[in-house]
Amino acid sequence: MFIVFDIDDTLIDHASAEHQAARLFWRRYAATLPQTEVEFPQAWHDAAEFHFGAFLRGECVYQEQRRRRIRTFFGDALSDAEADAIFNIYAAGYESSWQLFPDVLPCLDGLREHDHTLSIISNNGQTQSREKLDHMGLLDRFVDVVTPDMAGVSKPDPGIFALAGERLKADPQQCVYVGDKLTSDARGAAGAGWRGVWVNRNGADSAGVNDVIVIDDLRALVDRVNSA
Repeated sequence: MFIVFDIDDTLIDHASAEHQAARLFWRRYAATLPQTEVEFPQAWHDAAEFHFGAFLRGECVYQEQRRRRIRTFFGDALSDAEADAIFNIYAAGYESSWQLFPDVLPCLDGLREHDHTLSIISNNGQTQSREKLDHMGLLDRFVDVVTPDMAGVSKPDPGIFALAGERLKADPQQCVYVGDKLTSDARGAAGAGWRGVWVNRNGADSAGVNDVIVIDDLRALVDRVNSA
């Protein structure tokens, strides 16, 4: 079986890393930013979601959405080089805050023991996705990494799942996709003919969700796919 994973907030705790890095960033630029230290992480998150959406819609390249985030707070007069330099301050704090969820390695080890093929579909950029996986010691566990800059579309578009399946030489019914978002991950995969798995880490209401598999810990995935 082919088990394909999302990265952020499925394997790596992106939300916590973003929050910690935003507070570090605020402390560096507190004299310039109008938000308080408590307010800034949410403002940063909102800007990230807004501008990253433009990248996912194909309106800008990956680096440009980073520059747009910085200009949201520091103004449009910044050159690309200036925006990149400021973003790199945030990125250093973000990368130093990355952590795997504790269920990740037991899950990947359990799947490997049963010879499942593991791969990645991420809505992040190709370079960034590979660098993140490599930094966390995970890259060699996956045979492929598929991203919007390869597929031309992003999750939940079925096209990105179709490309991943083609590259794996797998039929849709052989593929399972595992992610932390119900709509774009689990239901996006189901819409492409895959089995969708929603990792409901935050305990959201899952009553009535019967079109995808719902788990709250990746270790539960091992038994589910090994018994399939």
